[in-house]
Amino acid sequence: MNTLATVCYGALVADAAAMGFHWMYDQEKIRRLGGDAPEFYDPSASAPAYTRSAELESTFVHHGKKPGDLTQYGEQLMVIIKALATTGGRLDQAEYEKEFKAFFGPGGPWVGYIDRPTGRVLFNLEKRNRDAYAEARSFDNGLTESEKDVLDDEVRVCFKFYDDTKSVEENLKVLDGWVLRKSDYRRDPEKDRQKIEYCRNMFHTVRNAEKAFCGDIGDDQFPAIAKLPPVVALYRDAPDFDAQVEVAVRVTNHNDKAVAYALVYADMLRAAIARRDKQAVLAAARARAQGNAEITDLIEAALARLDRPNTEVGKFFGPSCHLPYGLPQTLHRILNAESYVHGVRMNIAVGGDNAGRSIMDGAILAALFGVGTENGVPADWIARLSKRAEIEALLARLPDV
Repeated sequence: MNTLATVCYGALVADAAAMGFHWMYDQEKIRRLGGDAPEFYDPSASAPAYTRSAELESTFVHHGKKPGDLTQYGEQLMVIIKALATTGGRLDQAEYEKEFKAFFGPGGPWVGYIDRPTGRVLFNLEKRNRDAYAEARSFDNGLTESEKDVLDDEVRVCFKFYDDTKSVEENLKVLDGWVLRKSDYRRDPEKDRQKIEYCRNMFHTVRNAEKAFCGDIGDDQFPAIAKLPPVVALYRDAPDFDAQVEVAVRVTNHNDKAVAYALVYADMLRAAIARRDKQAVLAAARARAQGNAEITDLIEAALARLDRPNTEVGKFFGPSCHLPYGLPQTLHRILNAESYVHGVRMNIAVGGDNAGRSIMDGAILAALFGVGTENGVPADWIARLSKRAEIEALLARLPDV
């Protein structure tokens, strides 16, 4: 199995394995129900055990899911894999956003929990679109409002057929053809010119607006890193590695702290792929954190507790959804894990947002221990993924790296 498939399967399997106890904050309940093998626990069986209190704000969000299904984190990873498969492995912001909206947005196949960044992205994508068309609509070159109404629809339809393999000018000529087909039978050359001018202005206005990120500017939670495994695998040797990681993060989390933490996670995974050595993962984290006192302190705090149980460490740093809580825990687990299975089980046992942590935990563990090996991702765990056939088909369309 190539590196790209290894890290993607590692992440997706870990996510699905955690779903049964996702956002259960009571570690004792997880231990009692899940025992030594809490993975792939049936969420319909764990649901009655979710209770909320001032100390333990457990929240059950996976109604109707079954063992082997993905949480919203795993599905976000699937979205970027789909986008990359469409472009032949090239990360394209517009294509990524298109797949994201098509899956999580109205009319899409997702039925389940919508986290804050996902909700904000969907809102911001629609707002960006509306604002751009409103700005373009204000362009005044003599057309009537009714004429603009007809043309607005034509431009929106034409955008659906935009061909990235052709130049902008070639696409504009296609747009011109659509416009002229809507011309009055009397064929007024001046009116045709106005219509083409109006539509071309709208084309440029909307296309320029699409460069802006729609991610949540106030969010530093785990959705920021849910898409990293295939990006790291594909761009790990590229000179624009940092820039590609940042684009992937800002599509959902347009937040500087999220980017800073994501780059540490990305370097940890890149080191695991290149060296398959835990100390190399640690060295990569420390090197990237240089100059960032907060992240450096968290790394050293994790190392100071290396001999403590992971459940205790999870409580110390915090088991909820923020990247500063998760990074030191991930490092602690990676350095203590004896196998992929051991690492995944430790993460589930911590509770809280174990599914959010699982994406990069699983990817790094898979890079270190492999797939189908004695200590790697078990083949029978992969077989339990509900979307295994879809995952396999998508990965087959990506570069063999």
